[in-house]
Amino acid sequence: MTAIRPAPSLNWLIEARPGYIVILLSAMVALCVLSVPESQLLADEGRNGETQVFGVVGRGSRFVYVFDRSLSMKGAPLAAAKRELLTSLKQLERANQFQIIFYNEKPRLLQSPQLLFADENGLSQAESFVNSMTAAGGTDHWQALQLALRMRPDVIFLLTDADEPPLSPKQLDEIRRNNAATSVNVIEFKSGPDAGKRGFLRQLAEQNRGQYRYIDTETLVPRP
Repeated sequence: MTAIRPAPSLNWLIEARPGYIVILLSAMVALCVLSVPESQLLADEGRNGETQVFGVVGRGSRFVYVFDRSLSMKGAPLAAAKRELLTSLKQLERANQFQIIFYNEKPRLLQSPQLLFADENGLSQAESFVNSMTAAGGTDHWQALQLALRMRPDVIFLLTDADEPPLSPKQLDEIRRNNAATSVNVIEFKSGPDAGKRGFLRQLAEQNRGQYRYIDTETLVPRP
């Protein structure tokens, strides 16, 4: 049987010293890395971000903030929510991704439904968007939450002062069944001490691997 010989064009590589081969392979790997888009490198690295909203901690690489801006949030509540949101964004790593949804009867997103990286450009856009928000209208949690869940983030931070109209048991069950992995954290604003009522907002957090936090709005100090 005739032995199969390597192609002549590869003889120089096979006969080369091991050190040369290592150098060549290293150069090839470097070229491959340089050919990967920066956005992809950021996405691959962004797996261990951690941030918080009013003490509720979220961990992951993709975060969506769903904040109520209905008329009842006017004044100190909305101002405090906006400050906390911007602070939370600054805790993210550059490689983490985020999106912001402010909602009343309708959700309003930061630009497109695509998530942004938490780099200088993304944070600058977020700051302008957040600062432009005003309180107006009623509340529809359902549309905003559905929009957030379709982005398949690791973490959702839902902040609202509205327990009316509530999510129905059917809507809560649909969210739970269709939510494969997202943690839904809930921050509820209300005036006065926490009565400990197990309303739909607590249930939403409990059924979706999240945390619930009650904030007495009388403790929110207005800032200029």
